[in-house]
Amino acid sequence: MPLLLRKIRKARWFAPVPPWVPPDGLQADSLADLNTTGNKLSVWHVEDDKSNLNQVIVALASNFDYSSNVDYVLFDKNLLSRASIAMEHSKGETLLKEADSWHRDLIQLTAQKVVELAKLAMQNGEKKRVSEEEVISLVRKAVETGAIDSGNLKKGLRRKIGLNIVNVSDTHCCR
Repeated sequence: MPLLLRKIRKARWFAPVPPWVPPDGLQADSLADLNTTGNKLSVWHVEDDKSNLNQVIVALASNFDYSSNVDYVLFDKNLLSRASIAMEHSKGETLLKEADSWHRDLIQLTAQKVVELAKLAMQNGEKKRVSEEEVISLVRKAVETGAIDSGNLKKGLRRKIGLNIVNVSDTHCCR
């Protein structure tokens, strides 16, 4: 069963559901993590054995300004048919180029389809958190193996993973 990953925020998806939310309902705040552009929603293909999961996490983290936890929901791609949602391949734009081919867009979305997807993902998806320490370790490993050019990481993330790279633009002194 192919899987899809969407980055979310723990507070919107992991928190206890307030008692006023019906059993089959969804907190409205969860929808904020499913914001669309051009009626498309960005997701990532994850192999059924999750063999590329860490690389997808690195791909997401490689665009961060600073290190942080990565929260995500992982759900069966077959749920898309239950919500009548179409998907297309689209090139990711991350520093981990090998992962860019795993990027997908959910397309031709309506508000109703996004709500249905949120409900299905909430009820059937696997919600996980990768700790900041693990994210740092994964990005550092990608840099060490040459999968990511450390010079392209944003300064805050470079510092956090222990790369004290000094660019000419970062200095204010001259010889």
